[in-house]
Amino acid sequence: MTAPAPLIDLEEYAEYVTGDALKETRLDGVIAAIRGYCGWHIAPAYDATFVVDGPGGRVLSLPTLRLNSVVSVTENGTELDADAFEWSHDGTLRRSCNWTERYRGIVVVANSGFDKIPADLLAVVIDAFAQAKAIPLNEPPPEKMGPFEFGGSAGGVAFNASQQIILDRYRIPLFRAATKVETA
Repeated sequence: MTAPAPLIDLEEYAEYVTGDALKETRLDGVIAAIRGYCGWHIAPAYDATFVVDGPGGRVLSLPTLRLNSVVSVTENGTELDADAFEWSHDGTLRRSCNWTERYRGIVVVANSGFDKIPADLLAVVIDAFAQAKAIPLNEPPPEKMGPFEFGGSAGGVAFNASQQIILDRYRIPLFRAATKVETA
């Protein structure tokens, strides 16, 4: 059995940790951490194909908290008529009968997300990026620096309590987050 290739080689690493590439990498890391924490892309709005497991009940939850439009819904390979379900901006679709229980049994083509990042979330991006930029590469972050608390996390981004309060407004409940989303 062959081992997988490394995530990154030494040459790529050198490119990522210098100048603007380092800033871009850290900003990408902050955005990825926010999206990972919240369980969806948030902004900007885009056309997506949601491939979801059937819930078996009457309500289907998509991994979004901002559903803008629904183009089509296919269940077990059959496209549903638009009057066979109703949808809400909160990312749920409801019908009078139960959805399938089949894994990956439902495909929803829709537009999801805020047109632009909400102001409170933008403030979190800016603050978290400033924190990430301030940490030198060769030393661990301090536990406390002024009003900010730091700690280790995946990707090197940790959110303080004030930031988490804002992020929690955009966070999908965990039971809704285990869905595959493909860009259209």
